[in-house]
Amino acid sequence: MTAAKKGIFYGIGVGPGDPDLITVKAARVLDSCDVVITPTKKMGKPSIAFEIVKSHITDLSKVLEMNFPMISLSAERDVLEKQWQENADEIELLLNEGKNVVFITLGDPMVFSTYSYVMEYLLKRNIEVVTLSGVPSFCNLGAQLNIPLTQGEESLAIVAMTQPVEEIRAILDAHQNIVVMKVSANNAWMAQELEARGLEKSFVLVSNIGMANQQVVRDIDVLKAKIPYLSTLLIKKNYPLQ
Repeated sequence: MTAAKKGIFYGIGVGPGDPDLITVKAARVLDSCDVVITPTKKMGKPSIAFEIVKSHITDLSKVLEMNFPMISLSAERDVLEKQWQENADEIELLLNEGKNVVFITLGDPMVFSTYSYVMEYLLKRNIEVVTLSGVPSFCNLGAQLNIPLTQGEESLAIVAMTQPVEEIRAILDAHQNIVVMKVSANNAWMAQELEARGLEKSFVLVSNIGMANQQVVRDIDVLKAKIPYLSTLLIKKNYPLQ
């Protein structure tokens, strides 16, 4: 007796906010798959990734909400891994039924994405995984504002504000261009660090990029205050931003 064919697990980056920025292939897979998993930090709380792509899904009944705790400086790794494993188990059950399952994630699936952890669990179980790239927020920031992320022999670093401050300082020392993701985790510290380095006019912050409430900030005092969760900071030491 032939074993039932397992479904394919897709990871789709939905970009930073504009529904028109997802790829043609991603839109096709979203509409043709059996299940769309929309990750949320709290069950019942709207998923930003889902809001971005829902216009590309004809049958919304196939959307499945799944809880993924937010990764932060205070998050306990064992708690996160337990949830990732449980979610991977649930996804595997769907795949074993022959269903093609899509996991949607903001930006690109391989840049600070929860998807990557679930992907690793499923790859170890010999499940077919297909990952479709999305537009990262920092690439869209550069494109929207006509600011090159790097030129010539310059380096580009990507760091998360959830990393230890010693690592962030080392990256600021070493590179000409720095993208800071998850900057709202400690933006006041970053503002003070930029001032201490004389870089208070060498940054631009974009919040809710690609959405109706997008905001571009170049004022260091605004960076010191509370900023939206979906904020990306670009620091350029050798390029006029203000």
